[in-house]
Amino acid sequence: MELRAFVLHADRDGDARAQARTVLDACGVNGELWPLVQGAALSVSDLENTVGAELFEPAYPLSLDTGEIGRFLTHRQIWAEIERRGLDVALTLDAATGIDPEPFDDALDLGLAHVGALGYIELRDEPCPGPSALIDTQGPATLTVPQQATGRSAAQLVGHEAAAHLLALSDLFDRPLETFIHSHWHTGLRPASIQPCGVIAPPTLAHAAPPSGVWPRMRYDLAQRRYLHLIAQRAQLSAAPTTGGFIN
Repeated sequence: MELRAFVLHADRDGDARAQARTVLDACGVNGELWPLVQGAALSVSDLENTVGAELFEPAYPLSLDTGEIGRFLTHRQIWAEIERRGLDVALTLDAATGIDPEPFDDALDLGLAHVGALGYIELRDEPCPGPSALIDTQGPATLTVPQQATGRSAAQLVGHEAAAHLLALSDLFDRPLETFIHSHWHTGLRPASIQPCGVIAPPTLAHAAPPSGVWPRMRYDLAQRRYLHLIAQRAQLSAAPTTGGFIN
């Protein structure tokens, strides 16, 4: 199996590049540093050719910020690179993480044993809430397929077939990366999850900050609650396999 790691970092930040190098060395996988697309630097025409609106149900209720756009485009670059190089699987990591080697090695070995069949595996510190299917364990690492994953993950294993599939579905996008990945009723691919994984993400990566101010915050919270209710309904009816992988 040909595996390569990609550690994402802010290209103009020397400290971020140094931290990315530390993460790459610590993960023990041959790979490279990959600069994040700077969403704020995109032209109006670039944004119009990238971001759509209400591309599938339920409609995402919030506007994408430039950081979310840049992050999605960066992961699309990695998916394209997996195809271009003919890689079997890629490990993607955010630079602003730490790695605890022993649990990370267990999680990585477990993920590599199953990513060919499952396609997309998120590495998480904690399990997703709600129902999930248990797939396998190795040491403390547990591989599950949640009925509905939520939130961000700082590391992912992406198989070749999944990369090609997700790339083809995301020429235009209208929601953040993980929100798209977790929309398995649309993609036909229900992502798996390994926890604990030995990847330590700072709170700023795990949770996007809501807008400041009383009324913007209230509107944000109401929109989020309604959206979470709608996706819970979609997840229950999804045709994507409950044990992960693609729709046959």
